[in-house]
Amino acid sequence: MSVEDIRKNYSQIGSALIEKLYSDDYLSMGGTQSTDVLADKAGIGADHHVLDIGCGLGGPALHLAGSKGCRVTGLDLVETNIDEAQRRANDRTLDHLVDFRVGDATALPFEDGGFDIVWGQDAWCHVPDKAKLIAESVRVLVPGGKIAFTDWLEIDAMSDARRAEVHEATASTNMATMERYRDFLVTNGFEILVQEDISDDFIREYRAIIARLESLEAEISETISPKVYRIIQEKNGAILRAFEERVMGGGRIIAWRA
Repeated sequence: MSVEDIRKNYSQIGSALIEKLYSDDYLSMGGTQSTDVLADKAGIGADHHVLDIGCGLGGPALHLAGSKGCRVTGLDLVETNIDEAQRRANDRTLDHLVDFRVGDATALPFEDGGFDIVWGQDAWCHVPDKAKLIAESVRVLVPGGKIAFTDWLEIDAMSDARRAEVHEATASTNMATMERYRDFLVTNGFEILVQEDISDDFIREYRAIIARLESLEAEISETISPKVYRIIQEKNGAILRAFEERVMGGGRIIAWRA
């Protein structure tokens, strides 16, 4: 899965469809509720500057700024996502707290030690080199900073063919296991504060997403095409099967580095 494949999946039309399936402002599951849980567990407050890596349309950044009063910088590969996220920040007069940048998670365009929290919400499965992602996160964190994220995880062995199907459906090149993330963090000097399996939440939420998709069949078929609806249905069906068969799941991790 190349950068161009990710940009295609999260094109302006693609992101609009995903948002319609998930929730307003979000290209990740759980919406503001998931953001609130992660933020509360991470102890985010008004004095923090948060870097949201893989910010999409800006859902977590906008909600964190609005609810916590903190500064948030969002980073995403997809230019149209960044343009739309910034427009929403401006429209909601949150632009004094929130800004968005186009950039690569493995080569962050920021100075050392500029952020108190590095944040991710179901986005890092799209980053091919997770070791570099964590190393770059360390570089831009202040001493005593935290990493707080949720992500889609590989939780059981898959055949090569099944893994390829899952990666195609999710627009990811690879998925980490919980153990791999833990190893990356510990190797970089982090102490794990929270490590939670949230796979049951993902199954429940994705069943609701599939029901929402079925209710949109006529709209998507008429405004785009029946072929596009079938492709979306096939990909999302493959995702739900992977969740229900427990080969793919979700995790919530918060880590602190002295």
